[in-house]
Amino acid sequence: MATRAIVVGGTSGIGYAMACRVAAEAGSAKVIISGRTKPEKIPYPNMEFRPLDATSMSQIKKYTDTFKSVPGRELDLLIMSQGIMSMAGRTEVEGIDRKMALHYYGKQLLIRELLPTLKPDGKVIIVYDGKTGNPNKLLWDDLDLKRHYGLSTAANNCMVMNDIMIQHYASSQQQDTKEGKRRHFVHAYPGGVDTGLLRNLPWYLQALARTLAPLITVTPDTCAQYLLNGVSERAAAAADAEGGGKYWSNIDNKGRLIKDKAVWDEEQMNAVANNTWNLVDEAIKSG
Repeated sequence: MATRAIVVGGTSGIGYAMACRVAAEAGSAKVIISGRTKPEKIPYPNMEFRPLDATSMSQIKKYTDTFKSVPGRELDLLIMSQGIMSMAGRTEVEGIDRKMALHYYGKQLLIRELLPTLKPDGKVIIVYDGKTGNPNKLLWDDLDLKRHYGLSTAANNCMVMNDIMIQHYASSQQQDTKEGKRRHFVHAYPGGVDTGLLRNLPWYLQALARTLAPLITVTPDTCAQYLLNGVSERAAAAADAEGGGKYWSNIDNKGRLIKDKAVWDEEQMNAVANNTWNLVDEAIKSG
């Protein structure tokens, strides 16, 4: 059976490596890679590039509407690895901080809009940081950080809100599992990976980063292998569980299950989801 995948952030780094692995597994696979810049090399004929500025909610909505406009399109995999390493302060696009748009809001909009096309056993993979977010530091009264913005605060809010939302999607699906819907939602921690994001560091840190990278990082291809294998294992374990499984997982940089993650109640999940959609839908209108 052919695998159809969309990989946003798939033009470089981890996303590109994951896209290449999916494309290489079978010639019948169809892999769409998306980002702002077309990669110099698209190594497999079953890969295609579609441009997307993933900082813009309005552009994401147009992108997903275009994909859904073709009847019968179904996805097996939705992978989102878009991100940026920057020391800049709050920089808004359509009223949303650019870093938070890439690391959280855009990912959630892609899931919401493409979920109707996802096969009953499809998989959604957020590559950001499913390991180190601190739930106790989530700013519930300022989730989008209009008033309390800081680099570490923005990172933590994005980590924790991604954690909450994968549980939200899995919980929303529970009523459909008896009818065969067993989509699995994953928030992955890639660990240290030698990617082009290092180029976004200040010049005075780049030399140090290049020196240390071989000692503390793995290649994007190695990371892709660990994460894809881990996702497949978690989805299989959930499907095989007696009485149905837990259809969300946080995995580490070796693809192993992170077992100590906070479990959120329905009120908390709905609070984050409602705040997210209010902000995202306003951004779409303004775009």
